[in-house]
Amino acid sequence: MTAILGVNCFKHDAAAALLIDGVLVGASEEERFSRLKHDAGYPEKAINYLLAQSGLKPSDIDHVAYYMQPDKIRKETFRAFPGYISRKGSIKFFLGQLSGSVKMASIPGRMREHLGDSFDPEFHFIDHHRAHAWSAWFGAGCRDAAVLTMDGAGERHSSLLGSITGGVLKEYRRTQLPVSPGLFYSAVTRFLGFTPDNDEYKVMGLSSYGKPVYLDLFRRIISAEDGRFKVDSSLMDVSMGVHHAIFSSEVLSILGEPRDPGKGEPEERHENIACSAQRAMEEAGLAVVKYLRKQSEHDLLVIAGGVALNCVMNGLFEREGGFKEIYPFPAPNDAGTSIGAAVAVHRIVAPETPLQELQTMYLGSGFSTEEILDDIEMAKLSPTRPDDLAGTVAKMISRGLVVAVYQGRTEFGPRALGNRSILADPRRAEMKDIVNGVVKHREGFRPFAPACIQEEAGKYFHGCVRSSHMIKTYPVVEGMGGVIPAVTHVDNTARVQTVTKEENAFYYEVIKEFGKITGVSVVLNTSFNIRGEPIVNTPVDAVRCYYGTGIDALAMPPFLFVKKSVNRKEG
Repeated sequence: MTAILGVNCFKHDAAAALLIDGVLVGASEEERFSRLKHDAGYPEKAINYLLAQSGLKPSDIDHVAYYMQPDKIRKETFRAFPGYISRKGSIKFFLGQLSGSVKMASIPGRMREHLGDSFDPEFHFIDHHRAHAWSAWFGAGCRDAAVLTMDGAGERHSSLLGSITGGVLKEYRRTQLPVSPGLFYSAVTRFLGFTPDNDEYKVMGLSSYGKPVYLDLFRRIISAEDGRFKVDSSLMDVSMGVHHAIFSSEVLSILGEPRDPGKGEPEERHENIACSAQRAMEEAGLAVVKYLRKQSEHDLLVIAGGVALNCVMNGLFEREGGFKEIYPFPAPNDAGTSIGAAVAVHRIVAPETPLQELQTMYLGSGFSTEEILDDIEMAKLSPTRPDDLAGTVAKMISRGLVVAVYQGRTEFGPRALGNRSILADPRRAEMKDIVNGVVKHREGFRPFAPACIQEEAGKYFHGCVRSSHMIKTYPVVEGMGGVIPAVTHVDNTARVQTVTKEENAFYYEVIKEFGKITGVSVVLNTSFNIRGEPIVNTPVDAVRCYYGTGIDALAMPPFLFVKKSVNRKEG
């Protein structure tokens, strides 16, 4: 047996993954256990879960794959020192980078402290962008593919272009720091009053409301040439730190002052800034993809890195990039590098053992019916047990009720895919405001995703055949925007999840039964959490979120909780 533990921590989105003889047996973000969103700390609870779930002891772990090479970070920090030292605040950044590299290098000692003297694996420090690349290749079924990674910062780089052929990665191009598409988008996020490395998706959602008034300016800031991103350092300064990029006085003279998040909703100017920045990012990204298409013989493009969470740009790549198939890894952020690092080490230490194709992203913790019942009885709750729970849930949604679903193992990655989801009726335009306001407690401009049964996807979403992981947008078919207004964004697109019975039987049956009742085989799906919190993990998390929000019912197979005084009617 060869057991490889992949670990990502000490930056953001700490996670762990376990690969045994080429089979990914589990993966989880630490935030699900700690309840700290984007938790960057050591993933002690995630590792404990993986060991318990697999039945392994610490002594059974043969290899640890870490998602960074701290010695490269240290060398890069010293290399960039002359440029940083000339600017205000850079000493603090310099010392912070050195401290971070030291902390990462201490991971063997931290893990031995956690897991005891019997824990004696071989440690491997994997290049960050290669960890991203291997995660996407693995997720796409280990097929030959062109590969693109894009993020804020690895050790020395912010992007990688290459191809994986016969399990061998060949690199074509990298973008050298401080040039970075991720840092560019984070600077826009900060300017618009949101939190960098957390709220970039809000910028993407806001962009659809605006016009590209400032596109020429943002084209000057970010562009691409010969497969590398380019950022004008005279217009965007990263000397204060990679997560504190700011625009120059020249840019501010055109855009105006940054938005104060404490002063109401974004205004038209902010919408136009978001739109312009998104368009410039898309143009630069598409130029990189088209360059890669010329270099690679493969028709499949796999994508990872935090920038790959930009589902609008992923949709553009699919339509205009020149590849026959686009596969963004469903957990493309740094959490996914725990999987990618483990795969990279597997390729080194056990190349003769085939990797089993990734079948599901339901890789996190789950609880048995008995465990759920114990929690219910402890809390003195009295749910019902309907004979046809899926049909009952579908009827409730058709009546305008908001129903949370908690079942099976939790999803790995930032998207809820039916196991930790909140579902509602997409036909009701007011449902967007209801779920945003009384359930999620979040900004009103943010869209919701549609989940549909896969065989009917093309009826509602142009060009959509399969989109299992809600990471690409598609145009809504003409006339269907009025049928499913709650999940149709202002620009007539939607971030689609297709569902099959094989992938998730209960979820599929809910959507199918909803279709029988209403004639529309689509439901609104959003993650089971509230603003600022991670997706729920335990049954206790689920019940607490249910009772603390405007959710009307909670389906926790085989149990159903329903609140009183529900007035919305079948429509």
